[in-house]
Amino acid sequence: MELERPINFSSEQCALWVIESPKKFAEYVQELCVQQAGGEGRFVLSENDKEVNFEKYVEIVINPFSVDINDKRILGKLYKELQQKALGETMYLHTQKIISALNQYFMELEQQETYFLTVDEEIDMTAIFKAMGVKVESYADNYIQNISQYMKLIAELLDKKVMIFVNLRSYMEIEQIEEIMKEAVYNGIEVLFIESNQKNFPKGITQYIIDNDICEI
Repeated sequence: MELERPINFSSEQCALWVIESPKKFAEYVQELCVQQAGGEGRFVLSENDKEVNFEKYVEIVINPFSVDINDKRILGKLYKELQQKALGETMYLHTQKIISALNQYFMELEQQETYFLTVDEEIDMTAIFKAMGVKVESYADNYIQNISQYMKLIAELLDKKVMIFVNLRSYMEIEQIEEIMKEAVYNGIEVLFIESNQKNFPKGITQYIIDNDICEI
């Protein structure tokens, strides 16, 4: 509420927010991270003047090298989708054959032991996926492609709508930023770049600046 105007961006128009004051930069980025993790904060995310869930729709990237296409949130949602398909009409009979084969396997194992074994009648398919080490295969040759694949996954699996990149220009040339922007548009993700100082950015980005004197430009 202390800001004079809202920061507007859309799938067609990215925004750049430059916060030159180190104090405010740290304060705002920390608060955004807290809210993205489900905590309380002063930022409000809205669409068509209606507030939407910040934690649900926003993803923040501070370190582009630490982006993990197989983090637990992505894998958790992936396993749920795979389980639904495994038990769906197309794969149901095949899944039941596998479960039956597993039960038979444990019965044969039991015969090799001097004690009895019990097996749950309802097999958790997600446990099988974890045991088999099911993961998303990376097609990235570098961290930029890895970010692009990450955006696709969080849009499709986690239903994320907004990506906030912090100081990304420090790691990328303008052409690489443009590549990220194109990938975001392709995946229906809106992008806000936050930078600690002014750098050249691709044309057409709406800019908001808070200078060292805490004045909005």
